Amino acid sequence: MKTLFAFILLIGTLLFTECKKYPEGPALSLRTKKERIANTWKLSKYIENSVDLTSNFNSIFTQFSFYASKDGHYTISRQYQSFFNTTESGTWTLSSNKKDFTLNPSSISAGTLPNYSTWQILKLYEKEFWLRTLDANGKLIEYHLIPQ
Repeated sequence: MKTLFAFILLIGTLLFTECKKYPEGPALSLRTKKERIANTWKLSKYIENSVDLTSNFNSIFTQFSFYASKDGHYTISRQYQSFFNTTESGTWTLSSNKKDFTLNPSSISAGTLPNYSTWQILKLYEKEFWLRTLDANGKLIEYHLIPQ
């Protein structure tokens, strides 16, 4: 009986560690991916080409928030160096394998409307959302977000 229990435990452990969808986790969640994404997020870390540039980001964007609704809409609010605010909105989707997150902007209050962007999901917990993309200039960008 102990051998059977140990075998089942070993198989279960292997299944959960090998089936992890995102590089940084989680291996298992009771909430759907859409439920975990739906939140108002703020930046906890900004990484560019493996260098932590959070303080530079925060000096340019004195306020930053990202709101994602469960029904697939989003709003990004930014304040540039305390001079002016801009709000971008549109829709978000997950790829069929749910490893990529795409933003499709439809309006912006100031500036040029950005193109759609696709981000690899590195971590997706209820209280942590990590994204990575290669920008148009070839820079590898990571946003580590936490609830606001």
